[in-house]
Order: sequence, then structure tokens, then C-alpha cells
Amino acid sequence: MIISLFNDQKSYIGQLSSNKTLNTPYETCLIDENILNRAGKSILIVIEKPILDLHGYWTPDLFRPKMQQDWLISFASAAHRNFPFMVFFNQAQQNRGAIGIGNLLDDAEISAKMNQQTGNYIIEFRISISSETKGFYVFIDLSDVNWPETVRRYRSFVRPDWKPEYPDAAWKPVYCTWYAVHAEMTMPWLEAQSGKAAELGFGTFIVDDGWCIDEFKRVSPATIGNWYDRIGDWQVSEKKLPGFKQHVKRARNAGLKYLLWISPFMIGTQSQFYAETDCAYLTPPHKGYRIFDPADQATMQKSMNLLLDTFVEYGLDGFKIDFVDAVPQSLENPKGREVYNYLKILIGKIREANPEALFEFRQRYTTPAMLDLATQFRAGDVPFDFIENLHRIAQIRICAGNQVPVHADPVFWHEQESLVNITRHMMSSLAGVPMVSMDLNKLPEEQLNIIRLWLDFYNEHLVTFRNGQWEIRYDFDRILYISVKTGTETILFINDSEKTDSVLRNFTGNLYVLNLGNTPIELDSAGIIWEVSGKSAKNSLIPAGGKGFIVK
Repeated sequence: MIISLFNDQKSYIGQLSSNKTLNTPYETCLIDENILNRAGKSILIVIEKPILDLHGYWTPDLFRPKMQQDWLISFASAAHRNFPFMVFFNQAQQNRGAIGIGNLLDDAEISAKMNQQTGNYIIEFRISISSETKGFYVFIDLSDVNWPETVRRYRSFVRPDWKPEYPDAAWKPVYCTWYAVHAEMTMPWLEAQSGKAAELGFGTFIVDDGWCIDEFKRVSPATIGNWYDRIGDWQVSEKKLPGFKQHVKRARNAGLKYLLWISPFMIGTQSQFYAETDCAYLTPPHKGYRIFDPADQATMQKSMNLLLDTFVEYGLDGFKIDFVDAVPQSLENPKGREVYNYLKILIGKIREANPEALFEFRQRYTTPAMLDLATQFRAGDVPFDFIENLHRIAQIRICAGNQVPVHADPVFWHEQESLVNITRHMMSSLAGVPMVSMDLNKLPEEQLNIIRLWLDFYNEHLVTFRNGQWEIRYDFDRILYISVKTGTETILFINDSEKTDSVLRNFTGNLYVLNLGNTPIELDSAGIIWEVSGKSAKNSLIPAGGKGFIVK
């Protein structure tokens, strides 16, 4: 492919061709430091892609592929949000052109503009350049493969030396307080939930937003306008949660890893930090908070010290690190490198004290650059929606790859939800590490039994979930199935049960079939079927929300 280059004044500075070596299925082209020096503060890389047998596309800011030829595709990236990559494919989900940039840290703007006259997409990557920017490659994959494979190749290309190594605890089921209680938590409530979570088999307990403010409140139109105005001091509210240190110790003695929610770059306008700190901010007040400039070294150090003190004071096992992507991305005022450095220093200091510490990152900053900073990557917020939870888990798996702890968004359902749908909530969460955010002590026993059944299934097959090879297949823009396979067994999540016959032809050996669809799945007479309740069935039909086992 021909690659045209322009400087920060949009003046043409040259043209390069991509080259394919014998031992790779993709092409590359080097943007060296000589070119960067000629570009100025940013470089514009332009590639034209013919619109041939092209029916859809995917970019890292999407939660599922889009089956449409849009006139304009655009998104921004930096170390802390998305990454510079896009892929086009046809109706059969076959790659028709994947293009990415090897620079993961600098802020960038990416677009593809349809030129109807020439029949091309004009693809543009504009990347900010700093004194730290080194030469990097353009990646182009034109091979005829299932399109998620191009993301794996790109990730291996930009992070060739990275190996997935995560603490054992990152794979254990998680209880999170957020949907269940928001900021209405009390100490008796936390005690009851952590005790029940340990009894059910959860391994991690996350106290989400609300622990460092005195107010008892839920998210609502009345409260959202100033929700974050008190955060930034990172002190446990002793008024609301007296004896918190002893509570953490009790929960840990019960076998739980204990994490607190933080949002390190957000400073509430009513916080002591805001009143006492003269620093640069990148945003005006919004929902009661502002984003401080991570390039401000004094502010960065003050913020970091508060978090480190809290970690040590309460004997924590880690942090859920939220809203990293709230730091604005900008070619004129790029902050990706500063955000990355802040996180690297903070996490490095905590790991010096506890090498097994846990750090949850959210979906938008699941990037190749972040794979060795976080220990788990969590799907974006989808309360009540098990189908979208499945899609978001799948997207993180495509971005992060095998043997990476991908965490479901916390499972949360209406108190009158059917047992079939509650089962499908839990079943979907097992495409990642399962997470729940219900008031466990108010659930009826039949709902608790469903949680137990699926946590038991997850733990029994943890070797497969942790070490298996994952495959994600789409039909248009929805998941057809997800599978995870080892040498001894395969676990298959069927999302479209009406297409089961064609899917099952792709598998052999010991096979567990999980039915997320609406219609029953028929196995042959040699199969074993379990109902939603967990009891074995006497027929050959896997009901919606049921599972089956067969040797093929």
C-alpha cells in the first residue's frame, strides 16, 4: 500500500510503500525519526483503501462491530483510551483491510472518510509528536482471515515481548457494591455483604464509589449533577463507615481480596484537595469535579501520596481505577504519556509493597499499552443487560487476547426477574471472570442457588477459562458464539440457539454447551442436560438458560 505523509501544517512531506516479509502475513512501513523531525508537532499518515467486498468495520471505541459503510468513521486514541487501529470486513466477517499504528502512547486522531467519486476510504492517522516519541511502524493486514485475528496480530506486533502473567486472585469471582447500593453503604451492610460473598465463593470484594463521602445517596437525576464534588481527598468516611480498618481485616481473614474504587484524576470542587491545591485543570466543573493536569508534577505527587497512604493505612489488596479515560485526548495538548507515567509510578510503588496487588481497569483503557499495568480489565456499565455484557466481554477479549483476566460488568437484575434470565445473566458473565452486584442478603434462596451453581461451574473449569484459547464469532453485528478450548474440553456459549447445528459442526471432543438463546438446543441421546435449576433433565433438549455436555 502507498502511504502519504504530511506535517503539522498539512504540507506534503513524502510517500512510502508498505512491505511484506516472508515470515509475516502482514505488511509494515517504518516512520523513522528523520520523518518525525520533519513533521513538527504532529504527523498525518494517509492511506487509501478501495471499498471492495467491504460491508462492516470495527474500531476499539465500539462495543460491537458495525455492519455499515459509514461516510465518516472517526475516534481518538492515546495510552489511556482506545488504540490506533481499524479493520474492515465483509458480511462473512473476513478481513478486508486492517490498519494500525505502532505508537501506543501519543494522542492521536483516526478517521476514514468515504470518497464516493474514487470508491475509496481515505484513512487518516494524525499523531502528536513529543520529545519522547520514537520511530514507529504502520501495520497493514490484507489477509483473508476472521477479522478478530487481525487484532491479535496487531497486538503481537506492537507488544512482541509481552507475556500474560497475572496473580491467581485476578481470576477469582468478584463482588462489587456499586449497583447494589451506590453511596448508601453502611458498615453493617458491608459486613453482611462481605460475609455472604465469602460464603458463596467470591474471591474479591470491591467497595465502589461512595466510601470517601459522608452522604448516603443513590444515583438519580436529583443527585447526579454534583455527584463527585467531594472526591479527591481519598479518606474513608469514618462518619459513615466507622471501624473500616477492622472490617477490611475481617473480610481478608474470611478469604477475600479487598479493593477500593478510586478515580485519581478527578478532583471534587468541594474537596479539601481542591481548596488547598493551586494546580492546572484540563476541564471546567462537571458533575462537581474537574480533571487535573497529570503533567503537573507537584499535584501528581500529592494525589499519589494520598492514595498510597490509604492503601497502606487500611491494608488493602488493590484499587479499582476508574475514569482514567476522562483525561481529554488532544493533539494540541496531549496527555497520554503523562497519564501512562502516573499509573506506572503509582502501580509500581504499590507493587513494591505487595507484588500480588490487584488493579482493575475499565473497558475504554484496555489497550495494548496497559496490559502489564492492570491485573484485570472490566466491561463497561450494563446493568440489567446480559446480552450487552456478553458483547462487551467479547470486545475486551479481542483487544487483550488469551490468558488475560477479562472481568464481566457486575451482574444486576430486577428483583422480580425470571430465573431463566437470571441464569443467563450469570452464564454470560462466565465469558469473563464473573462479577455480581446484588444485595446478597435480600435475595431469595432460588436466586442465590443460581449464583452458587454458576460460580461452582466457573471454579470447576477455571483451568479452561484461564488457560484456554478463546474464539469469538459474529453473525453480522451480533455474537453467534464464544468458545474457550483446551486440550481436554471446550466450553461453548451459544448466543443464537437457532443456528446451533451449524455451530456444533466446528467442534469435537468433550463439549459443554451453554444456551444463552431463546429456543431449546437438541443434543443427541448420548448428551447430558441440566435445567436452569441445575437438576439433570430426562430429555435431549437444552432449555434457554440450561447447559449440556456431549462427547463429539
